[in-house]
Amino acid sequence: MMRAIDRDRRRPGAGRISREGFTLVEVLVVLVILAIGIMPLAVVQTRARQEVAEADRFTQAVTLAQRQLEWCKGMGFAAAAADSGVDGSLRWWTDVEDVDVGLRRLWVTVVFQQGATPDTLRMASLLSIR
Repeated sequence: MMRAIDRDRRRPGAGRISREGFTLVEVLVVLVILAIGIMPLAVVQTRARQEVAEADRFTQAVTLAQRQLEWCKGMGFAAAAADSGVDGSLRWWTDVEDVDVGLRRLWVTVVFQQGATPDTLRMASLLSIR
Protein backbone atom coordinates (compact mmCIF):
# COMPACT_ATOMS: atom_id res chain seq x y z
CA MET A 1 0.00 0.00 0.00
CA MET A 2 1.29 3.45 -0.98
CA ARG A 3 1.54 6.17 1.62
CA ALA A 4 0.02 9.67 1.10
CA ILE A 5 3.47 11.31 1.06
CA ASP A 6 4.66 9.05 -1.75
CA ARG A 7 1.51 9.81 -3.76
CA ASP A 8 2.13 13.57 -3.47
CA ARG A 9 5.70 13.17 -4.71
CA ARG A 10 4.57 11.38 -7.84
CA ARG A 11 2.21 14.19 -8.94
CA PRO A 12 3.68 16.79 -11.27
CA GLY A 13 4.29 20.13 -9.52
CA ALA A 14 4.09 18.59 -6.06
CA GLY A 15 6.23 20.33 -3.46
CA ARG A 16 6.26 23.69 -5.28
CA ILE A 17 4.94 26.88 -3.70
CA SER A 18 1.65 27.97 -5.26
CA ARG A 19 1.89 31.30 -7.17
CA GLU A 20 -1.85 31.73 -7.67
CA GLY A 21 -3.38 35.09 -6.60
CA PHE A 22 -2.98 38.78 -7.35
CA THR A 23 0.17 40.84 -7.43
CA LEU A 24 0.46 44.16 -5.68
CA VAL A 25 0.45 46.00 -9.02
CA GLU A 26 -2.78 44.31 -10.07
CA VAL A 27 -4.44 45.26 -6.77
CA LEU A 28 -3.27 48.88 -7.11
CA VAL A 29 -4.58 49.12 -10.68
CA VAL A 30 -7.99 47.85 -9.56
CA LEU A 31 -8.04 50.37 -6.68
CA VAL A 32 -7.22 53.24 -9.05
CA ILE A 33 -9.97 52.18 -11.46
CA LEU A 34 -12.47 51.94 -8.59
CA ALA A 35 -11.46 55.36 -7.25
CA ILE A 36 -11.90 56.95 -10.67
CA GLY A 37 -15.34 55.34 -10.95
CA ILE A 38 -16.50 56.26 -7.43
CA MET A 39 -15.39 59.93 -7.40
CA PRO A 40 -18.08 61.12 -9.86
CA LEU A 41 -20.71 59.31 -7.78
CA ALA A 42 -19.57 61.16 -4.66
CA VAL A 43 -19.74 64.50 -6.49
CA VAL A 44 -23.23 63.72 -7.81
CA GLN A 45 -24.38 62.69 -4.32
CA THR A 46 -23.10 65.93 -2.79
CA ARG A 47 -24.78 68.07 -5.46
CA ALA A 48 -28.03 66.12 -5.05
CA ARG A 49 -28.04 66.87 -1.33
CA GLN A 50 -27.59 70.58 -2.02
CA GLU A 51 -30.42 70.56 -4.56
CA VAL A 52 -32.76 68.82 -2.13
CA ALA A 53 -31.95 71.36 0.61
CA GLU A 54 -32.62 74.25 -1.80
CA ALA A 55 -35.91 72.70 -2.91
CA ASP A 56 -36.92 72.27 0.73
CA ARG A 57 -36.27 75.94 1.52
CA PHE A 58 -38.19 77.01 -1.61
CA THR A 59 -41.13 74.78 -0.64
CA GLN A 60 -41.17 76.32 2.85
CA ALA A 61 -41.26 79.80 1.30
CA VAL A 62 -44.13 78.88 -1.06
CA THR A 63 -46.11 77.32 1.80
CA LEU A 64 -45.63 80.42 3.97
CA ALA A 65 -46.66 82.76 1.14
CA GLN A 66 -49.80 80.73 0.42
CA ARG A 67 -50.68 80.61 4.10
CA GLN A 68 -50.31 84.39 4.48
CA LEU A 69 -52.37 85.05 1.33
CA GLU A 70 -55.17 82.83 2.59
CA TRP A 71 -55.04 84.41 6.04
CA CYS A 72 -55.26 87.92 4.56
CA LYS A 73 -58.11 86.90 2.24
CA GLY A 74 -59.89 85.29 5.17
CA MET A 75 -59.92 88.61 7.04
CA GLY A 76 -62.22 90.01 4.38
CA PHE A 77 -62.10 92.94 1.99
CA ALA A 78 -62.43 95.72 4.55
CA ALA A 79 -59.97 94.27 7.09
CA ALA A 80 -57.20 93.28 4.63
CA ALA A 81 -54.12 95.26 5.64
CA ALA A 82 -50.35 95.23 5.28
CA ASP A 83 -48.54 92.97 7.72
CA SER A 84 -45.10 91.45 8.25
CA GLY A 85 -43.34 88.86 10.34
CA VAL A 86 -40.73 86.17 10.72
CA ASP A 87 -41.34 82.42 10.59
CA GLY A 88 -38.20 80.50 11.49
CA SER A 89 -35.54 81.58 9.00
CA LEU A 90 -38.14 83.10 6.63
CA ARG A 91 -39.01 86.79 6.65
CA TRP A 92 -42.29 87.87 5.02
CA TRP A 93 -44.49 90.89 4.46
CA THR A 94 -47.89 91.50 2.93
CA ASP A 95 -48.85 94.54 0.85
CA VAL A 96 -52.40 95.49 -0.14
CA GLU A 97 -53.02 97.67 -3.18
CA ASP A 98 -56.32 98.95 -4.56
CA VAL A 99 -56.63 97.90 -8.19
CA ASP A 100 -60.16 99.10 -8.91
CA VAL A 101 -63.34 99.89 -7.09
CA GLY A 102 -64.11 96.83 -4.99
CA LEU A 103 -60.91 95.01 -6.03
CA ARG A 104 -57.62 94.71 -4.15
CA ARG A 105 -54.40 92.93 -4.99
CA LEU A 106 -52.64 91.17 -2.13
CA TRP A 107 -48.87 90.72 -2.41
CA VAL A 108 -46.90 88.44 -0.13
CA THR A 109 -43.11 88.63 -0.32
CA VAL A 110 -40.97 85.99 1.38
CA VAL A 111 -37.19 86.32 1.78
CA PHE A 112 -35.25 83.14 2.50
CA GLN A 113 -31.63 82.03 2.43
CA GLN A 114 -30.66 79.98 -0.63
CA GLY A 115 -27.10 78.88 -0.05
CA ALA A 116 -24.97 81.93 0.70
CA THR A 117 -27.34 84.45 -0.90
CA PRO A 118 -30.85 85.55 0.03
CA ASP A 119 -33.65 84.74 -2.40
CA THR A 120 -37.07 86.36 -2.77
CA LEU A 121 -40.45 84.85 -3.61
CA ARG A 122 -43.50 87.02 -4.43
CA MET A 123 -47.07 85.77 -4.71
CA ALA A 124 -50.18 87.75 -5.55
CA SER A 125 -53.89 87.21 -5.29
CA LEU A 126 -56.98 89.32 -5.91
CA LEU A 127 -59.62 90.06 -3.31
CA SER A 128 -63.01 91.44 -4.29
CA ILE A 129 -65.65 93.14 -2.19
CA ARG A 130 -68.27 90.53 -3.10
